[in-house]
Amino acid sequence: SGSYPYGDKPTNTNDGNTRVFPIVEEYDFRVETHRAPPIANVEVDLIVQPGLQKPTALIVVAPLLFNFSAGCLVDGGGVVTNCNPSTPMPNGRPTARLDIVDTGFPNDAPPIRIVVMTPRKAPLSVEWFVEGRDVFSDAQFGWGEATGIEIEQMAETSVAYPGIPGIPTRMVWRFQTQVLVEAGGWLQVSLPEGFNPTCENGALVAIALPKTGGCNMLDPQTLIITLNSTMVPGEYVFAFGIEPPTLQPIRNEVSLIMKDENGVVRDAAIDLPGLPIQPRLKIAEAPLRWTQAKPLRSSMVTLGFEAMEPLPDLVVAPLEQVSEILITLPVGFTHLVGELNDFAVLNEDMPFKDGDWLDYLQKDRLRIVLNLNRSAWTTLKTGKYEFRFPVLVPAALPTFNVWHMALCSPNYPEGCNRITDPAVLVIYPMPGFELGQVYTGPGALNLGSTAGAAGFQATVPVVWWLVLASYLVVAVATGSHPLE
Repeated sequence: SGSYPYGDKPTNTNDGNTRVFPIVEEYDFRVETHRAPPIANVEVDLIVQPGLQKPTALIVVAPLLFNFSAGCLVDGGGVVTNCNPSTPMPNGRPTARLDIVDTGFPNDAPPIRIVVMTPRKAPLSVEWFVEGRDVFSDAQFGWGEATGIEIEQMAETSVAYPGIPGIPTRMVWRFQTQVLVEAGGWLQVSLPEGFNPTCENGALVAIALPKTGGCNMLDPQTLIITLNSTMVPGEYVFAFGIEPPTLQPIRNEVSLIMKDENGVVRDAAIDLPGLPIQPRLKIAEAPLRWTQAKPLRSSMVTLGFEAMEPLPDLVVAPLEQVSEILITLPVGFTHLVGELNDFAVLNEDMPFKDGDWLDYLQKDRLRIVLNLNRSAWTTLKTGKYEFRFPVLVPAALPTFNVWHMALCSPNYPEGCNRITDPAVLVIYPMPGFELGQVYTGPGALNLGSTAGAAGFQATVPVVWWLVLASYLVVAVATGSHPLE
């Protein structure tokens, strides 16, 4: 029997048959770290304030997917002598045992610093626990719970590429880092199976990177870019060649890891979702071309794509239909399209929507609305489809100097306004030009002509009007024919 003087819980027993459950103390416990990128060995500070009884050992319980290694003690503050992994909890949580000096863990102990390996992604349950024990009697003295540390993926990391099987193209990465990595470090890119990354023939484009030593292949799915100069906190952009696989990989994820000269992970973006593969679209990017690249001057830009095969019709591929084309300019560039005559289409076979097929109101993008599949067998023919339009070059180029062309699906009523919209089927990122750079690739000699198909003629440059006007003035003054 037992007595219940303070409610419905027994406070004592007089028959000696009830199991003893000792009361333990609750510790004030905190876990702190400066920063915790994924898959990195990070140093964490454990702040523990025990009660009246001084434990001679601490058991630290981390969230799932963390990992303790042998010799995990960094700084014991003169109190902790050793740190090693211990038996995991029944639910799989990893544990580490911290051995304490014989006098026990004092109330005013300094923070204890240990090292732990972070997981690829933050677990659902992030709490840490600590248990204080006596090594001589194995008695539990107390326990504490702490809010966990946040796993920080590399900031503002994005990747873009067209998921068109078997057509060589490029993959563009953009990221921001908060850490400094000295020369000798490297970037490590991990891709799904079958993407065939390449470093050959200038495939690496350092759009905004410190001086590099080029890139090389660690294995068929891993590419290494060596850093020959210091990478400071900031925004960076680079691209390299790939050839997407025929079928979408089962694990369609990509990762970017930044390591220092000792191979230590300093920052990382892990298991980002890859873009979908569109197996029935056979569309290659046409090169980005321009007439001049002078700051605060206009330039005539040409870009587009080539349909290697006719686009699949509505019956064969209902989920791979193209209804819109979205062109976005790098930050700072503005297009100078003020009417339809300013926008040239270089192929007469492109079927446009009746009426307002060109949206040019937003000066950082152009939206072209098509009218494919007016019948089940009407689609885009094999051929090159390019667009030419004037832009104003900014005084200073942006770090993310990349043009984008997206092909969009009709299955979303809102259509395409951003390259991140769900309607985007395929996206083609194109590294931009530098100030003063002259285009010398295919079609360079024809860039002065802006004549377009579909009944649109480009505006004659103002300078030619001025020349003609001067001739007329001379003719009036002299009474002669200006072209004689």
